[in-house]
Amino acid sequence: MSDASLSTQIYLVMPRQGSAGDLLPRLSAALAAHPVAAVLVQRGERPEAAYKTLVKSLREPVQQAGAALIIEGEPGFVRLLGADGLHVTGGTGAVREAIETLRPDFIVGAGDVRTRHDAMAKGELEVDYILFGPLSGSISDESREMARWWAETMEIPSVLADPEADLADLDPGVCEFVGVGLAALERG
Repeated sequence: MSDASLSTQIYLVMPRQGSAGDLLPRLSAALAAHPVAAVLVQRGERPEAAYKTLVKSLREPVQQAGAALIIEGEPGFVRLLGADGLHVTGGTGAVREAIETLRPDFIVGAGDVRTRHDAMAKGELEVDYILFGPLSGSISDESREMARWWAETMEIPSVLADPEADLADLDPGVCEFVGVGLAALERG
């Protein structure tokens, strides 16, 4: 799938490791070469201070490229760090808390969806998107099928996350967004 044939938008999943010095040049090149709609900066194993520093350093290039900066963590981090939204991987209680804290001013997305029931429960909370698949590794056939079902059945936008896939290997049009890793954009 080339950018020209991309009927879905790119949701870039940043690596769980790496410093701002390592990631910023790679991100800037990817943003210059591809139409990215959103960038998820994963916390991974980073200490809180290191994560905040990373988010602050990536914020300007992401937002100047017209992409939404999505972070993980506490809802209060969104305002503090100047992000555009929060990706929630917890259960419905965590999603509800994020929505109550951040909406309508910020994006709230839900991930770590394991069943159709889980997807519907999180969707009923009126999240801005549901992410199907992993934030690292390859997507399972079950998650891919669940994403397809969601996109065909529900109105809330969905992200088909397959961070290790190449752009050429993705199935365009399954979901509104494709979640790819930084390495996929570097490979073109």
